Amino acid sequence: MSASEDEIEMYRELFTSFDIDGNGKIDANELDIGLRNAGMSRRRESVIKMIDDVDTDNDHELDFDEFLNLIQSEQLAKLFEDEKTHELKRQSVCVGLQNIYGQTPTPPETEESVKAGLERLQVELDGIKGENKKGFNQALEKCPHLIDDDFLLMFLRTEVFHAGRAAQRLVTYWDKRIEIFGEAKAFMRLTLDEALADDSVALSLGYVRPTGQSDSTGRAILFMDFSQEGKADCTSFSLIRTVWYAIHVALEDENAQKEGMVIVVKCCDSLRQWSVKTSKEMAGNMQGALPFRLGCFQICHPPSFINIVLNIVRLLTPKKLRNRIKKHKGTHEEVLESLAIYGIPKSAVPDIWGGDLNLEGHSEWLEARRSIENGRY
Repeated sequence: MSASEDEIEMYRELFTSFDIDGNGKIDANELDIGLRNAGMSRRRESVIKMIDDVDTDNDHELDFDEFLNLIQSEQLAKLFEDEKTHELKRQSVCVGLQNIYGQTPTPPETEESVKAGLERLQVELDGIKGENKKGFNQALEKCPHLIDDDFLLMFLRTEVFHAGRAAQRLVTYWDKRIEIFGEAKAFMRLTLDEALADDSVALSLGYVRPTGQSDSTGRAILFMDFSQEGKADCTSFSLIRTVWYAIHVALEDENAQKEGMVIVVKCCDSLRQWSVKTSKEMAGNMQGALPFRLGCFQICHPPSFINIVLNIVRLLTPKKLRNRIKKHKGTHEEVLESLAIYGIPKSAVPDIWGGDLNLEGHSEWLEARRSIENGRY
């Protein structure tokens, strides 16, 4: 494999994330776990064959060089290509911007349907054993005021009113919230002066921020600056907390709860700016927990090494997410036109790309949010 030092370092971080016991080798169990975490469940014999096909020393494990060969193998590429083909076929039956990402349409809501949905959700929650919903039970005890019908409705909307899935997402949400924020702050309001009080450094980066704009069907548009990962002088959990905060701010819009969100992405300028470890933790602490529907990652002006990044991202994210990535290349005008096809207006595109979104105004936005939150609570 011909690769730069930066590329090798990225793959080494990925290798370490698979090497659970840290012995410098990836065995069949570790590869199986890593693939399952990425949504690629394979039969045991298939996992073993993946190793054997690149196992030059016949020890039935992968060292780093063999892992690199696997990453570039036709077998792994075919797995991704089969997924992509299936997703494109599924999306091809969807018509119009409302379903451009192939998502299940949200059902119409009435007072009666919402009431019935909340009742079904409560039945599903009651059916989950106590040891499997410890975090949720703690929240009921310590912050019952946060778990009102409006809060529960976000989870129902995320799962298009499938009460069983909504209940599981809600339980996972509180487990993750306690893990990320710690018990001292998990049960506080997700505001700048409460649960985020110690995250000023991470917040100042603007890693993920709401734009205050929506696409033509009502999906909230967020902006993500991947280049901030490597610059962050803060813990990965602090950065993750800011992502949770940004998503919760966007969820204040009822349309975002119903229609979902899209994320416009600025890639890192060099591989050195990207932290594989942080991205892996980010994916693990968002998957199946936060009450929002992600339509797509819209990557603008991708760098020359984007395929390297995407190869790694595919092994860190669940199947649904890795097949919802669009790339927009060309001049600023061409990228704006390309985004407009997906209903994304110029007002939601950063000014560095010819849009109207002022990236320099993030600190002012934070102060405005603080004023809103202090006035509200």
